[in-house]
Amino acid sequence: RIFTKIVEMPRAVIIPLILLLSIVGAYAVNNSISDVYWMLGFGVFGYFMRHYGYPLGPVILGVILSRLLDDNWRRAIISEREDLGRFFEGILTSPLSFTLFAAVILIFVSQTPLWTALKTRLFRKASQ
Repeated sequence: RIFTKIVEMPRAVIIPLILLLSIVGAYAVNNSISDVYWMLGFGVFGYFMRHYGYPLGPVILGVILSRLLDDNWRRAIISEREDLGRFFEGILTSPLSFTLFAAVILIFVSQTPLWTALKTRLFRKASQ
């Protein structure tokens, strides 16, 4: 029952309360005012992203998974004795790694204007 009452509160009360709790929480992590500035900066950045229609889910996933990606990239390079050539050779010689690598490249290329131009050209030739 108490949570339904919180949701029914007017925005003029709940938004300053959320802002206050966010500031206290950001400061409490490291006892640093710079963390509060970072939090406010990212809040403004998030507002503009929402205002201009950017999806928030991929950004949150990127922030969460970037550390994981960095750790695993570093581990992979160290395991190949810091030789980038041997690292990419392993990707190209393993069938599973090559298939996944090709799929990732295809996903990235499919989001470019080059892909849409190529697709319209192919469909135009096929319909003639």
